Amino acid sequence: MIRPDPSPSSAAHAARPRVFRGWYIVAAVFTVMTVCSGLGVYCISVFLHGFVASGRFPIEQVSFASGGFAVASNVVGLWVGRLLERYDARRVITGGALLMAAALAALPLVRGTATLYAFFLLLGIGYGGAALIPGTTVVARWFTTQRATALSVAATGNSFGAVVLVPPVALLVGALGLDGASRWMALALLVGTLPVTWGVLRSWPHDVGLVPQGADAMTAAGRPQGADDLGYEAAVRTRYYRMFALSFLLGMAAHVGGQTHVFNLLMQRLGDPAQAGSAVAMMAACSVLARFAAVAALRRISTRRFIMVLLALKGIALAGCGVATDTTTLLLWVALFGSTLGNFITAQSVLLAEAFGVTAYARLYGLSRVVATPGVLLGPGLMGVLYGLGQGYAMPYLAVAAVSLSGIVALTLCGPPPDGRDRA
Repeated sequence: MIRPDPSPSSAAHAARPRVFRGWYIVAAVFTVMTVCSGLGVYCISVFLHGFVASGRFPIEQVSFASGGFAVASNVVGLWVGRLLERYDARRVITGGALLMAAALAALPLVRGTATLYAFFLLLGIGYGGAALIPGTTVVARWFTTQRATALSVAATGNSFGAVVLVPPVALLVGALGLDGASRWMALALLVGTLPVTWGVLRSWPHDVGLVPQGADAMTAAGRPQGADDLGYEAAVRTRYYRMFALSFLLGMAAHVGGQTHVFNLLMQRLGDPAQAGSAVAMMAACSVLARFAAVAALRRISTRRFIMVLLALKGIALAGCGVATDTTTLLLWVALFGSTLGNFITAQSVLLAEAFGVTAYARLYGLSRVVATPGVLLGPGLMGVLYGLGQGYAMPYLAVAAVSLSGIVALTLCGPPPDGRDRA
């Protein structure tokens, strides 16, 4: 029997290239990061204001306690890295999401110093297990080429979470208080993370019979992915890694300090929760828009130089926030600060993968976050103390601006990358 020739439309359909599954992984990670950062990282400043405004705690105490979130998410990162090398990433993310939801649901129990620290620590442990390290690790595994673009798109969820979740959360907390809003935040976190995690995510391309985007013929033929990567023990002994970790510490001190206090700063200047929440969302929107500029910039300059530019802009923006005398100028500085936030963390993860490969990436990135722990404590805590001394935010923001600029010095002292992996 003679079969008719396929029609032009069906032939064109058959020839149409399929979308690489890794981009669905990127979309899933984007979603998880959106929910976790929107209800975690970016809501820290909302929680700080809520605790202080309710009269439960003084600002100095909440400032130090809020640093526990970043400390916990950083310290747990090393163990998360090890878990990701042994277990399905979906199980790790699920455990983290459940811990975050438990912390949010327990907000009505936060009445004393011990429970205040316990809240931020539990929320931070959950975030460390659910978002940044698992998400970037999985995306890095799925891409050899276009890795910087994939990581940038996925990590945009960190900023997008502030755009879509902080304003409604600020209004919800303003209307119901922290206690009344707690159960709704916990429910939103579970609904926003668990279905997409189990429905879309896969730990490795070979779990579904694929190879990473851009994998060479030897990898496709069965050569282990990352065979030429520098191992964990060798990597941590290099000057490159040590100075990289120091620059990350200094950058995160400025990053977390400025971000933790920005809602309270805006409330002092604007006096309205809706306007302050919208300003935080605007800050995050600038972070999202800056991702597009980052993708273009990383094609022209090295990742290390790009991070130096971010540290410089962050320092200038933080200083501007401290000395701004009118609302319009303050919002412009907040917008510039926001444009550096997501790109700083993403570029650090890209630089790490470029320099050392993906085999030990999860543990190396987790260790760098552990090393950054003193910085994330220093930032919010130092700002809280300086605020108490000066009864204003000029001195605190100028201090963390200087810390950000010092990160540039550390990064210049890295020396040449191991095996020439990083672009010059």
